[in-house]
Amino acid sequence: MNALDIIKNKLMNIPDGPGIYQYLNAKNEIIYIGKAKNLKKRVSSYRNTSSLSNRIQRMVYQVNNIETITTKTEAEAFLLESNLIKKIKPKFNIVLRDDKSLPYILITTKNKWPQILKHRGKQKKNGIYFGPYPSAGVVGKTINSLQKAFLIRSCSDSYFKSRSRACLLYQIKKCSAPCVKKIKENDYLNLTNQSVLFLKGKNKKIQSNLKYEMENYSLKQSYEKAASLRDRVKALNQIQERQTINIRSLGDADVISIKKKNHKACIQVFYFRGGQNLGGRYYFPRHEDNEIEENILQSFIGQYYSDKIVTKLILINKKIPEKNLLINALKKKSGYKINIEIPIKGQKKIIIKNAEKNAEKELDRKINEQQNNENFINKIKKHFGLTKTPKTIEIYDISHISGEFAVGAMVSFNKDGFIKNNYRKFNIKGKFKRKEVLSKSDDYSSIYEVLNRRLKKDSKKIKIPDLIIIDGGKGHFNTALNVLKNFNLEKKIGLMSIAKGENRNEGNETFYIKNKKIKFKSNDKTLFFLQRLRDEAHRFAITSHKNIRSKINKSILDEIDGIGPNKKRDLLKHFGSSEQIKNAKLNEIIKVKGIKKNIAKKIYNFFHEN
Repeated sequence: MNALDIIKNKLMNIPDGPGIYQYLNAKNEIIYIGKAKNLKKRVSSYRNTSSLSNRIQRMVYQVNNIETITTKTEAEAFLLESNLIKKIKPKFNIVLRDDKSLPYILITTKNKWPQILKHRGKQKKNGIYFGPYPSAGVVGKTINSLQKAFLIRSCSDSYFKSRSRACLLYQIKKCSAPCVKKIKENDYLNLTNQSVLFLKGKNKKIQSNLKYEMENYSLKQSYEKAASLRDRVKALNQIQERQTINIRSLGDADVISIKKKNHKACIQVFYFRGGQNLGGRYYFPRHEDNEIEENILQSFIGQYYSDKIVTKLILINKKIPEKNLLINALKKKSGYKINIEIPIKGQKKIIIKNAEKNAEKELDRKINEQQNNENFINKIKKHFGLTKTPKTIEIYDISHISGEFAVGAMVSFNKDGFIKNNYRKFNIKGKFKRKEVLSKSDDYSSIYEVLNRRLKKDSKKIKIPDLIIIDGGKGHFNTALNVLKNFNLEKKIGLMSIAKGENRNEGNETFYIKNKKIKFKSNDKTLFFLQRLRDEAHRFAITSHKNIRSKINKSILDEIDGIGPNKKRDLLKHFGSSEQIKNAKLNEIIKVKGIKKNIAKKIYNFFHEN
């Protein structure tokens, strides 16, 4: 039975009314998700293939099954479609990529001494949220300046309650030390309220009040207090300097512009809150080459707001085909009226044009980068005699200090650049030792384990690469080759290793591939490209290792009497994390080397009595 016959047969059981439909292929994979005001009519329309685009025609001929979900309204169907496309990422849909949750600034309100925090994810905590901001770095700098300006604490509640004296932040004038009552409660709440007003865009009023206080203290010859206020005003100025365009009348708005060239689209999003420009982010959605900008933009907006707070005003640069449906869907999600408009004059027009220019510049940069990457990938194929041009490359590195807390890192690369969603870290467990491998600190053992885990379990989530590069020498290469042979992948996946010279000098690298070794001239651009891949894997491995060490150095275990650095290290080494220790039974804790029964009881009681 062909695809058109399958659609015809399925139509008998497809209901009228709104909902979403999912097309599945012979492998039972969802290849397309669509919405409809009338499901039966919409699915039936796919039988007339002459009216469909080439992309949709290719999709239709792969259909092996159809599943539907009914909804009460078309707006609900739109929201469900956007959520499912974003989650499943079907092959033939326009898909929003690289959309990790954006960071916010949170000022808590659950206790009498509010704190300022960076926040990602669902907004479940009690408090006032400000954002989104384009990156964690911007949030970090903004919080740093806000602490200088308003002296609000950023420590955890448990740390706050345990203080008997002021910490370093008080000494460097970034906190008012409410933990040890260096400030009255009313004065602290006043500082908190000032910070909230500032983040809401009432900056001129706050700054003028601070300057007035500073001048008064100066007249009274209270120069130390005047200097403190001067520093606070300076900190607020630093925040405003990072905000390029501020338009008070704009209020809260998202500015979204699209630009398409060479079959690739870039979308620029600017975030205005309280008239202040908090910055922006670029997105490169996945789409078919001939897809028009208007369709890409509409699909992007639906998926973008599926897990974000919707602003009441959204400015766009293209006329989208189902504007009213999109507005109704976003209104249903948010619970308030939404306005989507294309500005035709004034400041709004300037802002949307600026966003469009930014999108075009970033798109030009991306296209140029993609062309360069393709050239270098082709050179790698030719230089190393690979059987096919690698579409995806994975690079591996191991990081440890004398074998302690070894971490394996994997980074992924294709013509678009590094694919950060596919990065993986592997905490070395030592469960894949071979006869010739004696210790957990052995790089060969670690490579052997990491590749086994990647190819055994992770291959279901991420397709196997066309080329693997190992940071190491001939022994690392041979170890990796053995793993590929175990999985019968030695002919499907290319393999090479990259070793530094005797003095670990860059430019003197040796590459091992099959039964030969290759060297480049020190000024060869292909060598520089391969070094960049290797260095990114090394950076990710080092960062992952540092994160593990920082968790060890700062842990909830520090709050348990009798647990010093050595016992903490032994516990974390045995269980892997504080959460695992918390869930462990008493007899499991007793088994840890160096942990006596009385200490084990103390650990167990700490987690279960609190």
